[in-house]
Amino acid sequence: MEHLRRKTLLFAGITAAVYIVLFLFIDAPTDLWVRENCGGTFIEELAAMFSYMGDGSLIRLGLALGFLLILAVDPLTKHKWTRSLLFICVSCAVALVVGEGFKFLLARHRPVLLFENGNYGLSFFSSDWASNSSPSGHTLRVFAILTATSMLFRKLTPVFLSLAVLIGLSRIIVTDHYPSDVVFGVYIGVFAALWVYRYMYYGSSSSSGSTEYDATAGGTQ
Repeated sequence: MEHLRRKTLLFAGITAAVYIVLFLFIDAPTDLWVRENCGGTFIEELAAMFSYMGDGSLIRLGLALGFLLILAVDPLTKHKWTRSLLFICVSCAVALVVGEGFKFLLARHRPVLLFENGNYGLSFFSSDWASNSSPSGHTLRVFAILTATSMLFRKLTPVFLSLAVLIGLSRIIVTDHYPSDVVFGVYIGVFAALWVYRYMYYGSSSSSGSTEYDATAGGTQ
């Protein structure tokens, strides 16, 4: 657990540094350029299709159905497939809770406010849609789900994570988010899955004295 904790803190620092640089120098010019050059084009339409895969309503419905299926069929998760489904659902749920907390705390203006009246920055403590840009909810949801799925099906990891990256990039192309919002969402989604995996599959390793699992490396050490 200590190893994963250190990596979580290390990447938190890296993510924060990248976020600040993007926030100060890259975000606004990027979204203004994307709006000017991609708005109303096939690229935006294609991005919207990818973006829809991470739609909050669909994901929440999927989570509800997943949890209900587990409760109805195998509430003790004795079968491998129900435990795997629970892992994926809990990973996404954790990412959702953390993400919603930061959205409310930071209350960052979405790009639409920059386009319409030049508003850019943070307002803090707001649940208004136009002021909850950071982190990207679509990104954290799909990265939590697809990171968890890739940990169960390792050979397909490049496919799952490539899809997650495309969905994250789509949020910038449709100008619903800034690049730093997506980076923040990636961090939350990935580490939500890693921590849930650590507790669900190796929760007793530390107390029992057995070799601790390095979730970020995918094996024991």
